[in-house]
Amino acid sequence: MEKKKILIVEDNTETQLIFKIYLRDKYEVDVADDAEKGITLLRNNQYDLLLLDINLPGKLSGEDVLKEIRNGLNLPDFPVLVVTAYALKGDREKFLQMGANKYIPKPVEKAVLRQEIEEFLQ
Repeated sequence: MEKKKILIVEDNTETQLIFKIYLRDKYEVDVADDAEKGITLLRNNQYDLLLLDINLPGKLSGEDVLKEIRNGLNLPDFPVLVVTAYALKGDREKFLQMGANKYIPKPVEKAVLRQEIEEFLQ
């Protein structure tokens, strides 16, 4: 059976590595360390799901990636799981309203991350 493809847009190399280790046995994983690279990969490849950090370096943020997916790339049904340390009151609602399918606060445990992903990829 072909592995589902997940794109991780995350600037922290430690978090990238942890997520790759959590997922590598079950999924094919690509990583972008900023929003621009993430958008380029999304334009040029077919992914089944995106794990998206919000606070990214450079001109664009995770919010910009989310807007691009929903509006620019016109992918209304593409699953986007926001995985972020932004955990202020109202953040969850804000990201869901912007088009995220799920909001997962960091740090996230392996079992929780895999369960959340499998909800969308079954």
